[in-house]
Amino acid sequence: MPQTDYYKDKKYCPRCTDYVRYLQSLEASFCVTCGAKVRLFSSADKRAFLRSLQADKDARKKGSKRVS
Repeated sequence: MPQTDYYKDKKYCPRCTDYVRYLQSLEASFCVTCGAKVRLFSSADKRAFLRSLQADKDARKKGSKRVS
């Protein structure tokens, strides 16, 4: 299992509109620059990620034939 480097890990801060370092608590993660709650992806990146997942899922459906 690969170890992640905490000091290089970043999440998206909507207030800073950038991927930033963050502080992790039990309830949420917070931007070290402005203190706002951060999230894993920006809205645009989340949409692109979900579209990519759907495209992969559709490609697997077209390419696979179930044999009983």
